[in-house]
Amino acid sequence: MSGRNRLAGVDGLRAIAMTMVIAQHCHLMPFGWTGVWLFFVISGYVITLGFGSGEYPGRGFAQQFGVFMRRRAVRIVPVYLLYLAACGLVLAGIGKLGVLGDLPYLLSFSFNWHMIFGFWPGSSDWGPFGHLWTLSVEQQFYLLFPLLALGVPRRWQLGVMAALVAAGPLIRWAWAQSALNAHGGDVGWLAFSVYAASICHFDAFLLGALVAHLEPRLRESPRACRAMSLLAILVALAYAVSYVGINHQLGAQGVDLLRNVFSGNLFGQGREVFVYVAVDLLALAALVQVLLRRPGTAWLAWAPLAWVGRVSYGGYLFHALVLWAFGQLLGLNFKALPVPERLLAFAAAWAITVVLASLSFRYFELPLARRWRKTGEARTTTGATVQTVRA
Repeated sequence: MSGRNRLAGVDGLRAIAMTMVIAQHCHLMPFGWTGVWLFFVISGYVITLGFGSGEYPGRGFAQQFGVFMRRRAVRIVPVYLLYLAACGLVLAGIGKLGVLGDLPYLLSFSFNWHMIFGFWPGSSDWGPFGHLWTLSVEQQFYLLFPLLALGVPRRWQLGVMAALVAAGPLIRWAWAQSALNAHGGDVGWLAFSVYAASICHFDAFLLGALVAHLEPRLRESPRACRAMSLLAILVALAYAVSYVGINHQLGAQGVDLLRNVFSGNLFGQGREVFVYVAVDLLALAALVQVLLRRPGTAWLAWAPLAWVGRVSYGGYLFHALVLWAFGQLLGLNFKALPVPERLLAFAAAWAITVVLASLSFRYFELPLARRWRKTGEARTTTGATVQTVRA
């Protein structure tokens, strides 16, 4: 089975993750933010596969790290810069030059920290840039992960990854405690500071990395996989039931019992620690089920859906500009629309996003990647020839 076919279902999961995020931003799916964490888990899985298969060749840590970062840069940076340029032109054209003060943080992939701490020069109007904090989180993980994948002996990696995953809730708790006195105890800020701090979510990527390491064993143990999925569902249910009960104790009634459980203000009573455990485990279970082609997952490998998943990075970038344009040019307020009209607007925004992402992928991202690959292969061949001559 080829790698492309084997990962078609994973691409389908990416498509679902992207759709969830767009639905959230169209005020249709309050828990759609969890699609970002599904992206995180999948990213950890995919890059770990690359390290395990020797996809990043070299004669030591520095060379392999360089190859890894160059390939990540070729995949991520060109269309990212294209998106920033398109947004910059649009914003400058309508006179919103203040937002361009965010560019240093966007270009350095430190935008998440800028949004948390409001470094100068700041902007309170994130416009079509607001979702890009997740790219900063991802790039920061990519900078650190090679220390584990290349610097730790393979026989120890599983244990180190498991320990770091187990430390995830403790890191979130410590971060929340350290932030409690900032911003005058603003609960909204506290929730966002945990939400967007990269160190609070490296465990999501590492769960995906664990799946890559354990995949051969998982394929041999379908019973263990079923138990893992059941555990993830039970943890999520236990979390939900516990915090519905806490909301009741705090005086909530009716639908308000469901607020601040998987959506809303996710801070207080420890929910900022545990909600991500539940979300990460559900994403892990979904990934494992798809990889093992469990019953009910075959539709995720459907070619059109898998294609949407392949272009989902561009889709994730472009969707915010599309929604922003809907608001600026058409005057649409998704939250104020009746649900049927909101669904139609969401469908239109989703379709436009996929078209833009597909065009970018086919005519911009792929040609650049192929050109870089040819250049890289030529450089590698030349380097190998030089080393042979010297030897």
